[in-house]
Amino acid sequence: MSSTIAPRQVTKLSPLVRRVTQDNPGPMTGSGTNTYLVGKESLFVIDPGENTDEHLDALMRAVDRTPVAGIAPSHAHPDHWPLAPRLAEALRTITFGFKAHNGYSPMSTLSDGEVVRGVGWSLKVLHTPGHVSDHLSYLLTEEKALFSGDHVMGWSTSVIARPDGSLNSYLASLERLVTMDIAVIYPAHGEPVYQARARIEELIAHRNLRTRQVLEALHAGLDTAPAIVRRIYTEIDPRLYPAAVQSVLAHLDALIQSGQVIIKHQSASPFLSIYALP
Repeated sequence: MSSTIAPRQVTKLSPLVRRVTQDNPGPMTGSGTNTYLVGKESLFVIDPGENTDEHLDALMRAVDRTPVAGIAPSHAHPDHWPLAPRLAEALRTITFGFKAHNGYSPMSTLSDGEVVRGVGWSLKVLHTPGHVSDHLSYLLTEEKALFSGDHVMGWSTSVIARPDGSLNSYLASLERLVTMDIAVIYPAHGEPVYQARARIEELIAHRNLRTRQVLEALHAGLDTAPAIVRRIYTEIDPRLYPAAVQSVLAHLDALIQSGQVIIKHQSASPFLSIYALP
């Protein structure tokens, strides 16, 4: 990932898009949460981020006196939505989302295929579940730019956040995006992705590889998610181990749904469940 991202700085990415990155870097957030300001004469805010005074002040300065049509977290994870209600109150606008979820209650809900419009811009709403069930992406039609949230990133793959997330839904959402005319992807973490189709195809191939690796581990006699993780993720940052276990469990869920894997022993904790080939 590029090191050019600096927190709280306003970066113009295109005629209609500016980025303000929150100062919340980490193994799951990369350089921090990217908040996007879409438009010129009127604005739409995507992924307001965590509820901090510093990020609120940075966004208020960036918005200045421009009217704001709405604020939309891509999904209800704690690095994306908590500032939304406070920012909406400060800017006298409304919050949007797919549904009330994980503590976030949008003032107005959006459905797949809806179009949100402002002066000189239009955003098509795309329901892209997989990472979580309420995940939305937004396509800026004037620039063929996709605001992908955590669904597509250039520096990392998405965590399938079970039990709300689903690998099958994630892959279906990727397959949908790969058919679309997308010039650039603006993720919630990291730099823009300018080879959009290639990156989406790469993510699909990566998940298919992981599925094969999980099946190979089961063939080799490994029967728990932690054991499979140790075989597949040989050089993982220890801080990312829980995310790797979630990923393997998501692949096991999908393989169970397709009849390729069975649960031999069900534990209250999926970390301790025993899996096998049928």
